[in-house]
Amino acid sequence: VANVYGFQADLEIELMEGLEFSSSINWQKGEEELDDGTTSPSRHAAPLFGRANLSYRSGNLQVIFYAMYSAEVLYENLPESEKSKDYMYAIDNDGNPYSPSWYTLNLKARYQLSDNLSVAAGLENITDIRYRPYSSGIVAPGRNLVFSLKASF
Repeated sequence: VANVYGFQADLEIELMEGLEFSSSINWQKGEEELDDGTTSPSRHAAPLFGRANLSYRSGNLQVIFYAMYSAEVLYENLPESEKSKDYMYAIDNDGNPYSPSWYTLNLKARYQLSDNLSVAAGLENITDIRYRPYSSGIVAPGRNLVFSLKASF
């Protein structure tokens, strides 16, 4: 038996012509019954996470500055099935695994050269934060510089 509940909210505000702020946030809580009849937080209920964007558009240019974030999950709040997986999580001061909070700051720009051709560039994780999305076991990339050229036919 499992119970899951939560909420997700989105917000979009046009601050002035061409300048927009938007944000989304997701929070969920889950609890599952274990084989011995006790309960544990659900492994599949991620901690609070979200994204906030500030975007500017003028003519053929679009620039987006955004932050992505996730709340921490303390050892006491980890699902029982995760508490022994110290290889997947950071280790707290008591030697226990936990999932620390994190955020990234990112900047992307795109320019539409013609109806069929655009160029884009981005700098992701500007502050080069080392983070690991909850329960993934994979450390996310550090600072990234991304370039792309898109042609449509």
